[in-house]
Amino acid sequence: MTDPVLFRHTDAGTGEGRWLGDPRWALAPVLDVPALAAAHDELLVLAAHPDDETLGAGGLLAMAARAGMLVRVVVATDGEGSHPDASVWDPERLAPVRRDEAAAAVAALAPGAELRHLGLGDGSLAERRDELDTALDGLVRPGSLVVAPWSSDGHPDHDALGAAADEVARRRGATLLQYPVWLWHWATPDELPWARAHVVELDRAAHDRRAVALREYGSQSAPLGPAAGDQPVLPPQVLRRASRPAELLLGDGRALPELPRGVEPGAFDAMYDDGEDPWGFHGSFYERRKRDLTLAVLPRERYEHVLEIGCATGVLTRLLAERADRVTATDVSARALELARREAPTHVTWVLGRVPEALPDDGSREDVVDLAVLSEVGYFLRPTELLETLRRVRSALSSSGEVLLVHWRHATEDVPLDGPLVHEVAASVLEDLPHRLHLEDDDVVVDLWGGLPGSVAEREGRA
Repeated sequence: MTDPVLFRHTDAGTGEGRWLGDPRWALAPVLDVPALAAAHDELLVLAAHPDDETLGAGGLLAMAARAGMLVRVVVATDGEGSHPDASVWDPERLAPVRRDEAAAAVAALAPGAELRHLGLGDGSLAERRDELDTALDGLVRPGSLVVAPWSSDGHPDHDALGAAADEVARRRGATLLQYPVWLWHWATPDELPWARAHVVELDRAAHDRRAVALREYGSQSAPLGPAAGDQPVLPPQVLRRASRPAELLLGDGRALPELPRGVEPGAFDAMYDDGEDPWGFHGSFYERRKRDLTLAVLPRERYEHVLEIGCATGVLTRLLAERADRVTATDVSARALELARREAPTHVTWVLGRVPEALPDDGSREDVVDLAVLSEVGYFLRPTELLETLRRVRSALSSSGEVLLVHWRHATEDVPLDGPLVHEVAASVLEDLPHRLHLEDDDVVVDLWGGLPGSVAEREGRA
């Protein structure tokens, strides 16, 4: 256990764009949660305070429960010391509220899970290490998958519980995964031990359950009163980090079941077995309207180099080509590109391959783009694929480059994400770019980042 890190929860902390834009997310193995559940007798989630279990591993908790895994959650303290300078509340009043919040949150994540409170004093885990070790020794079983705070998270209680969990898990022969909470706040990507990293990619159901659980912690995310000491311990920037589509856990060196990466191109090729327009590009009013919106929101009349990801048969590509000197269009389906090449403009380059691998990552000058378009493609990507795709898009942009996302707003089926969630992730990865436009209605959501300063009217001398 290292010395606690000095930080304040009110600090802005390390930006999400810096964290989510790190290429090492794409290198970490993705855990196969159903296989993980089958390989262990139970999931034992340890939390130093009520809310740690949701902030650090809420998605894993929800997905493991849905996979049929026996789930137990143990909270070491009641978190009664979260607001030492509160003007109205005192620890005796806050403790039962936080217990109730934990009960509601755990029920939202894993209905029927066992919840146990050790009742050790908030802020005292390092001093009460013997009691903590004894309690954990009676809880950890050889077949358990133990999930605990990281032992270098920077909070004394987190560090103490993480160190105790590590020691007891090794002694009992259990598997240990550790979750950061405050590391995301005070550290930088280079301070994270990526070699130990494993990723849990959340589906929409797990993402939603975790969001419900986070909302249960009102005593931590909303002011308790009017004074400075009443302000939230979990301000928006902390909750934002806890709302990622992927959770990162640090392993103990044991091999764990992993998911294969990528999507089989054959699944998209097969869609063309019954015709050349499986998406209804030509007959659908929604598709025509969406294309019209896409072109209408572009703030420049002409672009030098446009990148379109997921071009399918090239219907939108040809329209973009009318406003560009050069277009690069990618798709995972060879059959789609065969159709796209018919009557294709000569200044369009068609690239076969799945993203992110199909996108360059060497920063060469010829790959620089001043418009990247992702239309109806983001939700086919798994979370880490989306992060890496957005990172590569961001690195390819010119200094005034734009990123345009256009997606269906309705619920999706049998794909990793949905449109609104894709745009939430993009907002984090692209947070260093100006957010120029947001448009949504019942069917579609559109967001534009980056671009030239000033308005079109100003550039044309009309303002």
